[in-house]
Amino acid sequence: MSLGNLRMLDGIRVILTAYTASFRVPPFVGHQLTLPVPPISTIYGLLAAAKGEWVPPDDVAWFAYQLDYEGRAFDLEAIVQVERKKPDEAPQFAGRNVLSREFLVWPRLTLYLPVDWAEPFQRPRYQLLLGRTQDVATVESVRPARLETVGEGLVAGVLLPVELVDTVGGYGIVWLHNLPIVLSAEPYRRRLGTHIFGVVDSRGRPVLIRAEGWLVRDVETGAVLPIWKREWIKEHVRNGVE
Repeated sequence: MSLGNLRMLDGIRVILTAYTASFRVPPFVGHQLTLPVPPISTIYGLLAAAKGEWVPPDDVAWFAYQLDYEGRAFDLEAIVQVERKKPDEAPQFAGRNVLSREFLVWPRLTLYLPVDWAEPFQRPRYQLLLGRTQDVATVESVRPARLETVGEGLVAGVLLPVELVDTVGGYGIVWLHNLPIVLSAEPYRRRLGTHIFGVVDSRGRPVLIRAEGWLVRDVETGAVLPIWKREWIKEHVRNGVE
């Protein structure tokens, strides 16, 4: 992925806050652990909720994001299980269970987007969530931002494509997970693409990344983040994305 000769990007900085957030680690079912950073599919979900319709990769030229939080906790949650044979059928009660669920406390998502996404986040069409339906988020601010492309920087609270994990320096820890990129529109909700990502927790030590064309720095705050461009997303999703 390359930004070519473009050294500065004009966009917006959207800050979302919530009481809780939860992004289930895929392999865990009975005991649900949370990722410290949302997968890319969650970002597309936020965009869809703000805009009021499914957002395919073609609709977003680029985005970058980072998540901080104050702590972690566990709760026991009653799960009502339902099933349906066809997507257009009404769901039927199938059982009940109690699960231990981990969640993040006081999460703060900083999301960078092109300027044309300001209006959807100023007046979101649907409720914004940081994970499950109870993880209700609010838009704290939507402000202009300038991003400068850089060749290296310390990052935390972000995802890294597995291609960049080999460039990691410093003493930070990177956890590898196979995570969804894009989901299909309702009611089928199929994974249209997955990839192995390195997860860098904001509560741990930051890691040093050296990679041309992958990193941007917020000129105002100094935060360094990986930037996800439409071309990379489309290369890693299955055919048939409209």
